[in-house]
Amino acid sequence: MERRYGDDAQIVYHDVESDEVKAEHTKVLAEIGNNGLLFPVTVMDGVPIYDGAVSYPAIMRAVNNKLLERDPA
Repeated sequence: MERRYGDDAQIVYHDVESDEVKAEHTKVLAEIGNNGLLFPVTVMDGVPIYDGAVSYPAIMRAVNNKLLERDPA
């Protein structure tokens, strides 16, 4: 990710069993629970986009599309 996008994107893993993560990400964790999403959940800019598995190619496509939306040049 860093090789391709530098500082424009990053991947961060959060252990949802951690009290710190539960306190810091209350809103998105509530959304995940309310919508019946399955862990692991991929969240981009605070919005869950994938659940139930991690797909590196899908994440890369989503990041690429998001960056294109921000800077269509």
